[in-house]
Amino acid sequence: MADLMFFEKLVRTCISTIAPNRAPKEDELLQACNMVRPMLPDITDTEIDAVIKKLQSALDVEMDIGISIEMPYTPWLNALKAKESSDYWYYWNRYVLYLEEDMQRPSNIIATIDNVSDKIVDLAGNPKSEGTLHRRGLLIGDVQSGKTANYIAIMNKAADVGYRVIILLTGTVESLRRQTQERVDEGFIGRSSKAYLQRNSQTLRKGVGLKDANRFATGFTTEASDFKKATLNSMNVNLDNMTKEPVVFVLKKNAKTLENLIGWLEDNKKSNGKINYPLLLIDDEADNASINTKDDNNPTTINRHIRTLLGLFKSSSYIAVTATPFANIFILPEKTEEMENDDLFPSDYIYSLDAPTNYIGSNELFGDDAAYSKALETLNDAGDYFPYKHKQDIPVNSLPESLYSALRYFVLANVARDINGDKTAHRSMLVNVSRFVAVQDKISKKINEWLFECMQDIKHYCMLDEEEACKNPFIAALREDWYNTKYPFFEKYAIPWETIQKEYLYSAVSPIEVRTINQKSSTKMLDYAMYNDTGLRVIAVGGLSLSRGLTLEGLMVSYFHRNTQMYDTLMQMGRWFGYRAGYEDLFRIWMPDDAIGWYAHITQASNELREEISRMTRLGAIPREFGLKVRAHPTTLIITAKNKMKHSERVERWITLDGTFFETPRFRPNIDTIRSNRNKTDSFLKDIITHCGNPVANGKQPLFWNNVPSDIICDYLSKYNNHPMNMEANSDTLINYIKKNEEFKTWDVLVYTSKSSEISHKICGWPIRPTKRPFSRKPVPYSVYGTKLRIGTMGLTKYGLTEQQKAEAEDAFREYKRSEYENKYGNAAEEKLKKMSFPDRAYLIKGRNPIIIIHYLLPDSENAIDDFDINNDLIVGYGMGFPRSAGSEPMYAVYYLNLVEQREFMDDEIEEDQFDDED
Repeated sequence: MADLMFFEKLVRTCISTIAPNRAPKEDELLQACNMVRPMLPDITDTEIDAVIKKLQSALDVEMDIGISIEMPYTPWLNALKAKESSDYWYYWNRYVLYLEEDMQRPSNIIATIDNVSDKIVDLAGNPKSEGTLHRRGLLIGDVQSGKTANYIAIMNKAADVGYRVIILLTGTVESLRRQTQERVDEGFIGRSSKAYLQRNSQTLRKGVGLKDANRFATGFTTEASDFKKATLNSMNVNLDNMTKEPVVFVLKKNAKTLENLIGWLEDNKKSNGKINYPLLLIDDEADNASINTKDDNNPTTINRHIRTLLGLFKSSSYIAVTATPFANIFILPEKTEEMENDDLFPSDYIYSLDAPTNYIGSNELFGDDAAYSKALETLNDAGDYFPYKHKQDIPVNSLPESLYSALRYFVLANVARDINGDKTAHRSMLVNVSRFVAVQDKISKKINEWLFECMQDIKHYCMLDEEEACKNPFIAALREDWYNTKYPFFEKYAIPWETIQKEYLYSAVSPIEVRTINQKSSTKMLDYAMYNDTGLRVIAVGGLSLSRGLTLEGLMVSYFHRNTQMYDTLMQMGRWFGYRAGYEDLFRIWMPDDAIGWYAHITQASNELREEISRMTRLGAIPREFGLKVRAHPTTLIITAKNKMKHSERVERWITLDGTFFETPRFRPNIDTIRSNRNKTDSFLKDIITHCGNPVANGKQPLFWNNVPSDIICDYLSKYNNHPMNMEANSDTLINYIKKNEEFKTWDVLVYTSKSSEISHKICGWPIRPTKRPFSRKPVPYSVYGTKLRIGTMGLTKYGLTEQQKAEAEDAFREYKRSEYENKYGNAAEEKLKKMSFPDRAYLIKGRNPIIIIHYLLPDSENAIDDFDINNDLIVGYGMGFPRSAGSEPMYAVYYLNLVEQREFMDDEIEEDQFDDED
């Protein structure tokens, strides 16, 4: 195995010469292998084929530099690069060597990291400029997409250009801080910070320090310990008596720790009351704990401490880093001036990173054209064992069958990785079903018992003949899964079960361990580096500690059953986002249908956010304008509800519906309300026929009207009894918005008709065939669920447009997506673009009518509410889209939220972060 790894390393070196700055072709990889093979003649043809396949996947990667919204500023970095020699860039040069040789990053990816970090350091400001420096920015990247590599690149360049104090704030959990410290030691400092602070006479070099050890930054925190003022005092250390190299602090967001750091730093202030060394403060997981959710004059503790740190220095640059920027941009202040006075608002720039093309993120799993949607496995029995609302003393006498299925899949996925030759690769499984430490411990215990019994069965039965061995239920269940056509096992490897059972199973399963990961567990519980020679195989059970920044190496199986609906929490719980090179077809995610729907909804919101960044970049907008625009989107009410709903029924917000489309997928679980909404909708359509005549005949969609007066629309909205969690569909706000906007005087109205339904509902003789939809009673009763949390099909907003308008709208959307598709699909991009599906927002072009789309729905009988007559009753919801207009201004709106209802639907997760038992 060591020879094969060395062989691969030599091939990579050859490829960098044969195909510099681009992905190599297969014949070039074979050429490189043949060049290296004489040095290692024992390498077999099969092993060479495996290396070529692995390198094809690893090296065929592209990454764009991203886009930014920024205030006008004077660029300075290029002038410095032109003036200084290459030796000037000491820290950056050795980081490049580390990325090339240790991390084995392709040269084109390193080139992009170089360009991105140049731009962000340039935006961060020149630390040697005259006067003061006060810069605030936001760096947006995808969950698990490599943001750490980017900000470590920024730290290296910042050290080169003169930033002397670098503070890196991680999340709120120690396991993440420790993991981040290890990466900083490897990628920036170059030695063990722990050995330095313990005054170890031997410098323990690591990472970049093994490339060049002439200079080191000094770490004042270690992988074993957060900042301790007493340690530095005992060493008689202050900023003045350090060398000219930067000092580095890697801290979690803990009030006491930050207070101690502030106290130590205050001793370094000069006569001007400031510290004269330039500060770079990088706030990783910046949406977690850093955001001020209180009045600006009385900010939250962590927010106040971050502001104090920045204020201690004459020159400071703050970079917020997050994958879930909703809290940072949809930041809570309702008045414009409150946003402008917020010292952490990214007033200077907002930079959106692009993920590499081999990244598997929300679009690849939950998007409209999800390439990996087959990786999703629906679970529907976990709620019987772990209800969404449970206490820490809930008994755990057994586990759901779906969890046992996921565990068996993890066993077989380990077998598959061994067959692939990845025997020293880390493999992980995530189990996240409870926020309580006590419950996590009980689950771990049960899984441990199951794993022990499995090993006993493997020892006693696996060397028997297949039929005899499969008299054991566990072995028989594994065999059934091995041959299951929905799993990529037998069909891919064509190895019969008896061979698997006798030659692979024991060695695949015996190293697997079960570990509980939370604030009360050891910080070494997920120390993958300790197992680099053999690979760690772990089933990680946890909650919040598995939800923020922590990387689960080689994550193959995720089992997720949580009921949060907050955008940031859900996305951060998605540890399955990331890179799966070499096992893209193996990873699986078990989660409920309602969670799949929420992730699809968030994916759409995230796409709209990035599209807005792109659009406003083209328009030359500044961060303040973007902040106002995005905060005014009605979806922000869901994001901020957990803070707002504790205090007041009245929520005042700026709002705009410019270019937005939304639906009402949640319904009040009351038969009288359901029947009333159906009757009001029938009357609404009859009213349209009375005033506007019969619908335009359109074959597949017979009920369509254009130029319907807005008064009829507003009258319907005022009568429709909306579920309070459909916050975008707040009737008072919608009616005010429509009446204040001149371009919304006439509407298009579409009534969707199913092609497959046998039931026909008639309005004035016109038939309507209702759509069958699955419904769920939890976590939000009563809601449509499924992969999209949608009541309608995508692209219905095209009705009302001429053929020319539709073609122009589709062409414009294709052009917007072209760069992304070219990076992602290469030569196949054009064909993918031709076949792409178009979201509703693509057709909301300037100049068209706004549109309302009515859906008559039939629930599945199993989840129909009490007294629902499946033969006579219908549920009615609607979708609504507003055209994109030229510079329409947000309007000020007042929402009245029923707190009793809101808490009934959301309370369990409103308090999750506060009452997670320090998990």
